[in-house]
Amino acid sequence: MKHFVITIGCEYGARGNAIGRKIAKDLGIRFYDRDVVDAIIEEVGIPKDIMEKVEAGVTIAGKGVAGQERGSFSKYADLTERAINVQKQIIRKLAEKESCVIIGRSADYILKGQENILRIFVYSPNEIRIKTVMESHNLSEGDAKLLIEEKDKRYHIRHKAFTGGNRGDRHNRNMLIDSNLLGVDGTAEYIEVLAKKVFEL
Repeated sequence: MKHFVITIGCEYGARGNAIGRKIAKDLGIRFYDRDVVDAIIEEVGIPKDIMEKVEAGVTIAGKGVAGQERGSFSKYADLTERAINVQKQIIRKLAEKESCVIIGRSADYILKGQENILRIFVYSPNEIRIKTVMESHNLSEGDAKLLIEEKDKRYHIRHKAFTGGNRGDRHNRNMLIDSNLLGVDGTAEYIEVLAKKVFEL
């Protein structure tokens, strides 16, 4: 099979993960969501708390310049930049290794310029996102709204840190689609049809 990659960025509560998982299953390729990528990042030595601070827009300075070492990260004056670069390397290696679907983690930007890549962004009306989060997290409407606002803010900050650009920029995506229009299965199937045409599968 031809080597290809599908990246899926998505709004929180728009069911992008479920859509990506179905696409990967239907096409018989690997699926990498945020949890899988984060686990790999931890395995290579970046503590979870470091990545959480990076994603919150915090700049983390190291101490290694004067020889005050506190572990593998102390050698870097700017741990934020180190954490970002490691994640970019991991995304690129996953994409080079085999055909796959990669959810989030700014993969569309990180893999910019790579051949045989389809970049999708999944969104949904706010009322649908709220309903989805209420059901999936067993939350009240108010709490679901707060969680979505928090996630949106966090993802925008993170995308800015990793790319220097706006998360809503459409110019680095091949398709933007409202998942509420066709539902999870229908949206996945629609993207699969596009992928088969683009990659000549």
